[in-house]
Amino acid sequence: MQARVSDSFLVSPVEPDLATPALSHPPSALRGFDSLYIQAPRRWLAALLAAYWVAGSLFALLTPAWQAPDEPAHYNYIAYIASELRLPVLDAGDYDQEQLDRLLETRFAPKLTTAGLRYENYQPPLYYLVATPVYWLSGGSLHALRLFGVLLGMGTVLLLYFCLELVFPGKTLIPLGAAAFAALLPMHMAVAASVNNDGLAELLLMAAMLVLLRWMRARFYADDRLEPAPARQQAQRSRRQLALLGVLLGLGLLTKIYAYLLLPIAWGVVVLVVWLRPRVPAAAFERVKLTPSRRSLLAGLRRSLWVALPACLLGLPLWARNVLLYGAWDLLALRWHDQVVVGQPRTEEWIAANGWVAYGERAFGFTFKSFWGVFGWMGVFLDERIYTALLLFSGVIFLGVLWATVRFISGGPDTDMDVFQLAVLILFGIILLAVTVSYAWYNMKFVQHQGRYFFWGLLPISTVIALGWREVFQPLQGAITGFLALVMAGALVLTGMLAGAVDKWTLLSISVIALILLCQPLLLGGAGRFTLRWLPAWAKRWMARPRPARLLGVVRAGVWALPFVLLLILDLAIPPLFIVPQLGG
Repeated sequence: MQARVSDSFLVSPVEPDLATPALSHPPSALRGFDSLYIQAPRRWLAALLAAYWVAGSLFALLTPAWQAPDEPAHYNYIAYIASELRLPVLDAGDYDQEQLDRLLETRFAPKLTTAGLRYENYQPPLYYLVATPVYWLSGGSLHALRLFGVLLGMGTVLLLYFCLELVFPGKTLIPLGAAAFAALLPMHMAVAASVNNDGLAELLLMAAMLVLLRWMRARFYADDRLEPAPARQQAQRSRRQLALLGVLLGLGLLTKIYAYLLLPIAWGVVVLVVWLRPRVPAAAFERVKLTPSRRSLLAGLRRSLWVALPACLLGLPLWARNVLLYGAWDLLALRWHDQVVVGQPRTEEWIAANGWVAYGERAFGFTFKSFWGVFGWMGVFLDERIYTALLLFSGVIFLGVLWATVRFISGGPDTDMDVFQLAVLILFGIILLAVTVSYAWYNMKFVQHQGRYFFWGLLPISTVIALGWREVFQPLQGAITGFLALVMAGALVLTGMLAGAVDKWTLLSISVIALILLCQPLLLGGAGRFTLRWLPAWAKRWMARPRPARLLGVVRAGVWALPFVLLLILDLAIPPLFIVPQLGG
């Protein structure tokens, strides 16, 4: 009986993983770990998408008109195309700081017009062209355009899941956890449920990443097929994938400026992979063989043209138009935009008035809060206790990522990642670096400490979150992390008693996290080789019985899903409890 029950909750260490090539996965003590928590991940994904639609619709329908950053300017761009049947031009006077301040002070009173807010007219046009039919069919309904954004967001979450399912087959906690975080992150949901070009840009870039990862996977596992395709057929398939990647990146260039940062990264990946010719080792823990040569480097440069040329050809008409309208070399109209937005707070002026210390505090604090959720025009904050809990959760994730990094460096059998998966994680790290640099660069000119500017890197960010959360569910790592949290709680009590004031909410949050992490190893009872060795024999036998084993499986899944469930509850509460009361209905 015990063997049968444990088999239902455990992937045998000697069974091949049918979702991956036969030699793609190093043997590891963690094989089958994820299936202890999540079975039938596609059902979880369907439930997640349904929850996303419900919560996103609440944001779209309950948020008062224009109470989202830059929404009037994005809407006016669409309205202009719908009425004039041509693209607008950014003119001097399209940004009026006094008018914008007046609208914000009066909460966009109906008697005041937003027609003069046209400062987004410099943006690439694809989103606005795609949204124009929605505008026509709905008679210019703001709610319809917002719901269209929610639909684009659902597509982004779905593609994100497919990206990580491709990279981490069998490790269901990573794709599902990342998709749940991306879908339920309150600020990301609020952005998706407003009128802007971010939704389509994220969708296109996520599709581009899926194509790039498929191409990389085929290169890394080229020798794993039982019946390899003919060389000519493989080359044709590779060219088609790279051309599709170029088209998707080109469409991204026509949608949002940050797509220009992903294009050189994708180009570099193609060159490096073809040049170095990496392969997943045939034997477990065998050293990776890289066979670079001058010939393979030239081949990589040639292959990369299949990406660069379609992307550049798609962007060429827009660049030519911008040069004609806004001046030589102003391909993206950024120089002209900086001249038009007179009155927007600039970094050097803010630092001169408030100092570097205040700037640093604002940069960290406001960025953190606005990443999780600051609504309206960055004026609707959540309860400080919520931000405290989110900060503590972020700390747990940070520790989990550190544990995972140690295992990656240690190599097999400590790590359950193969060469391809580690290469993808390195790629994600490069994208995260690009996201951070672009954020810092933008804030060197303007004071824009808005966490939403990180969302074009949501694929690697969500992966880090899911990876860290998965890691603290390893028995040893989780117990140590829980112990550290318990020590922190004790230190807070001691310092609070000395200061005469104990932060009860912070203490409660840390204690709950510590309790969950310290007790979660017990949930692995009855899970075969994952069962704690020091448990009494009678406890192991009882936990291995069918009914207790099923109950433990449900509890395990519930504990793992707890932060995402809490995020969903927060998403459902934010529009009626925070946005509407502070911004008016």
